[in-house]
Amino acid sequence: MTTVHPQCGTLHGNLESGIYSYKGIPYAESLAGPALWSPPTPRKRWSGLRDARHYGPACMQFGAAAFKWPVPAVRAQYFRALGSGRSLIEGDDSLLLNVWTPSIDKNAKLPVMVWLHGGSFTSGSANEAYDATPFASRGVVSVVIQYRLGPPGFLHGSGLFDGELCADNRAFEDQLCALRWVQENIASFGGDPSCVTLFGQSAGAFAIFQLMASPKAKGLFHRAIGMGGMAETSAPAEEYHQLTRDVLQEVGVVPGDSKALISLSREALKKLQASVFRRIFSSKNPDQYGSLSRMRAGMMGAATATTFLPSPALETFEKGIDAPIDLMLGTCANDGNIFSLSLPLGRRISSKLFSKNLSGFVPNRDMEAARQYYAQQLPGVTRTTIIERVNNDTFYRWPTIKAAEAHAAGHPGHTWHFQLDY
Repeated sequence: MTTVHPQCGTLHGNLESGIYSYKGIPYAESLAGPALWSPPTPRKRWSGLRDARHYGPACMQFGAAAFKWPVPAVRAQYFRALGSGRSLIEGDDSLLLNVWTPSIDKNAKLPVMVWLHGGSFTSGSANEAYDATPFASRGVVSVVIQYRLGPPGFLHGSGLFDGELCADNRAFEDQLCALRWVQENIASFGGDPSCVTLFGQSAGAFAIFQLMASPKAKGLFHRAIGMGGMAETSAPAEEYHQLTRDVLQEVGVVPGDSKALISLSREALKKLQASVFRRIFSSKNPDQYGSLSRMRAGMMGAATATTFLPSPALETFEKGIDAPIDLMLGTCANDGNIFSLSLPLGRRISSKLFSKNLSGFVPNRDMEAARQYYAQQLPGVTRTTIIERVNNDTFYRWPTIKAAEAHAAGHPGHTWHFQLDY
């Protein structure tokens, strides 16, 4: 028997080799119409039996638009490797999650792990690439969620339109909505809602740091594992709002014209995504959008000075989170090589192009000084390898160490740092 009766409604799933799976479970209402630009609405309880044997549609994908600028000839296979390599069917009813569990005994109280997928906040889904059967076979109730990507999730514009249309931090509100669903429903899948670990890679790790610092997430998870992420992917809401005004103008939408915003076509949304990247990376004024222009990594990130994130994550970590969360975080030894491999220009040229876009992370924006220092520490190493090492450490390793140090300062004894050298 594979039927479960959580608060959300009755579900019929699969049972294979002792592992139960339930797929395409909606945690929020459809994103059709104005809902695409509004905070999520928790899904109403459904009547009858819902078939949960198959994956549901993915949220709208923007990966191709994201990497169209500034690198039109990107080797997309390297970025597809970060998510599902298959073509994804998209749909409005896409705020979904999948569950794998070794038990559907409400009294099992098994540990729960919730996965946030990567993909630069522009691509990825909860489907296919993230089969959590291996976790469930080790006694873990595993949940994989998906959330809005690209402009529908990360184009912040609170106050620019009526009500909550284009409200700040919609994708993060999606993630909060899914975590509340876990608290309310996971016991029916054998899980313990008081033992939830949130884990994710790349953009998923970026999101975890923001969620840890958010007062809205208090009590929704208790441990976190961030792989290949950074905590600095945020900026003041007013900086995002200026960027939003400018890119919307390119598709004929002015603040206050809610009808025009809601009516934007799929192609217009992809144009919005490309415009965000172009404005951040090609502006001749490095301060045009404040810290967004200087750091660049936060262009698809969290808006601070908001109810979701009053202060940047690193500041919150150092002061101490009200409910201490155990944090394990780290990187791969060569995460940054994706920057060199993704362009068909040769590794040296590619690494130098990306290096230019990472200067906001080094002191005085002096990337050459960083390279010279590395060359002194690594005699005999080629210049290309030096550049790749600096890229890797700038974008992945240094921010991870900073996050670890900040968290350890506010929560002594609750931080673990790793590096995978495979």
